[in-house]
Amino acid sequence: MLYVLIALLSVVSVYEGIRNALRMSQDFQYDAACALIHGYDPYDLSIGFSQDRVPDIAGLNEFYAYFDAQGTPQKMEANQFPSLLYILTPYALLPYIPARVLWLVTNLICTALIIGLLKSTFMSRVDDRLYPVLMMVMLAGTPWRNQIGVGQHTIFAVACFLLAVYVAFPEEETAGAKKVIRIIASGILLSLSYLKYTVTAPLAVYFIYKRRWKEFALSLVPHIILTGMASGVLHESFADMLTKPLKVASALTGEGSIDIGVLTGGASWTVVLTGIIMLFLLAAALMLPEGNDELFISLAILLSLIMTYHRGYDFFIMIAVFGYFATGRMKAAEIIYLITTVAFFFVNRIFNDSVISLTVSGALYYACTISFAVIAAERMYRREQR
Repeated sequence: MLYVLIALLSVVSVYEGIRNALRMSQDFQYDAACALIHGYDPYDLSIGFSQDRVPDIAGLNEFYAYFDAQGTPQKMEANQFPSLLYILTPYALLPYIPARVLWLVTNLICTALIIGLLKSTFMSRVDDRLYPVLMMVMLAGTPWRNQIGVGQHTIFAVACFLLAVYVAFPEEETAGAKKVIRIIASGILLSLSYLKYTVTAPLAVYFIYKRRWKEFALSLVPHIILTGMASGVLHESFADMLTKPLKVASALTGEGSIDIGVLTGGASWTVVLTGIIMLFLLAAALMLPEGNDELFISLAILLSLIMTYHRGYDFFIMIAVFGYFATGRMKAAEIIYLITTVAFFFVNRIFNDSVISLTVSGALYYACTISFAVIAAERMYRREQR
């Protein structure tokens, strides 16, 4: 009976997500990508945004006119680096309505990829009967539904990351030309995953943990090239192409869900805490013994959602942490993590993300994250003691 209920909830959630995406998808950053590929600086347009300053570009005019007619006027918030906006070029070349539909189709395909690839990678030890239930819980939850409804980038980014992992670590080792092709393909996929770098940059440290330096280094090359290209097109310095997006993004520091930016009230020193967390993750990548793949990726997921600005729609990736519990470790904490997941997937929506519900669910989340960090630190210490 519970299985049927979860299945029905997931079907309804998918339907609602698709319906919302067809109507809105306001976070797609179509406008910023459209401005950039037509030679306009989306960062200057974002700061002190006014529709009076919007360039006379058909796609941009259609975008803002559509949302004005909906009674939900939009403003440009180009908080993505130019190399990431260039990833959206195939969509920005289309008029907004078909671009929005194509982005929805992309996200649905990427959702299917996530479901298939998690079972082949970090959730391979999850029982075959339990795995479909967990995937339906993910689809039924508010985070995934809102993610696809507002047209966010995390689904695409996570799918590309999982594809990069799947390609980089085949069941049978390859050599020669096939190995080179795998390295290049994995590097390119990892590069694409940075479209939501606040999630996937910490996850990409997994390649450092696995000592896959070539794939990791290769993933940075397209962004260096594309950033240089944007610098030339906009006639601005390379440094500006890195600092301007961060300046736009800084305005959102204190507006997330439970991340440290919210806890500090968006204070300027929040970046120091983020740096400390990232250094700990790098230390874990370099010092954790082999065979801790599920632990490392779970730690990276949990830390990624609090170290920088995130809203609740990014928390659908919490489901992957159940892959660690399937290894038979920390079983006592599994119930607490299940309660935490239910809170973010369902309970917070019931209470409209009230201060009380976010405080309780956030406290549980931080408790789980600290537990994983302690386990990782302990294993790092034991390795050093050998």
